[in-house]
Amino acid sequence: MATFDNIDTKDINQLTNSEFVDYADNDVVIIDDLRNFSKLQTIKLDFLLIIVVKSGRVAMKANEVDSTASCNDIIICQPNTILNDCLFSFDFTAKAVCLSAKVARKMLHISDVLDMSFYLKNKPIIHIDEPTMSTFEKYHALLSEQLLKESSKYKRQIVGYLVSSFLFCLMTVIEQAEPERTAIHISRSSVLFKQFIELLTSLDVKPRKLEFYSSQLCITGKYLTTICKENSGKTAYEWIIEYAVEDVNRLLSHSDMSIKEISNYLGFPNLSFFGRFVRAHLGCSPTEFRRRKGRKKESLQQGSQDDE
Repeated sequence: MATFDNIDTKDINQLTNSEFVDYADNDVVIIDDLRNFSKLQTIKLDFLLIIVVKSGRVAMKANEVDSTASCNDIIICQPNTILNDCLFSFDFTAKAVCLSAKVARKMLHISDVLDMSFYLKNKPIIHIDEPTMSTFEKYHALLSEQLLKESSKYKRQIVGYLVSSFLFCLMTVIEQAEPERTAIHISRSSVLFKQFIELLTSLDVKPRKLEFYSSQLCITGKYLTTICKENSGKTAYEWIIEYAVEDVNRLLSHSDMSIKEISNYLGFPNLSFFGRFVRAHLGCSPTEFRRRKGRKKESLQQGSQDDE
């Protein structure tokens, strides 16, 4: 099996010569020079990569499929895409936007994300006309401008709405790309994967046992893991934990519930187990996480319990 480096938006700056700024905990990155990708043997992307080719040509392998793009092409690489053998012509220029999977899911309805995913799995390169190219260049310029500005009260909201608008424009391009798009065959495993994600996102509290979801879909846990890996590159359990962590993050950051109440609400057996889960996935105890988010400190007794 080939080895590869996992690359996410937190270390994407290692792949480019140009200066750019991360936004919202490295969820959004703007790139003006992609040539350093050619220096890497094989990489696995942990983010949504959108490349708009201005001139020249690029050849690459995406998930072992050879692809070539040239002027006025958009290359859309989904999270978990494996890229290698990137070759650029001497006159190649392009603009790129990197978005964490979390941001893409937050900005779009889950059904839109899945529809986009199924389509791009078959065709990751789309040719666009000059007016559309101009629109994407304007978004790139606006995002760059806002990201480079000093922090302000509304910077997060400004960038967030720009990203949201940019993604809906991208969805429009995908929808209009091919008249036969609606005729693309979607396999049973793709349908089941979509049903799994929709079930997962519909639950206020995400059970962390695989059997709950497989029983709801009337399939075995082993088969659910297989279809998730086939359609997304991640196992069913990885998806469950990812969404569970997002719920923990949201509740610790924005709810008025105590840490013990959050632990009980999310179905953890005890506060100590919840504390270990938070440290494993968020890098610190629940009390420390809230402190970093600027939340009011809870009682010393509560804090000592969750740090066990």
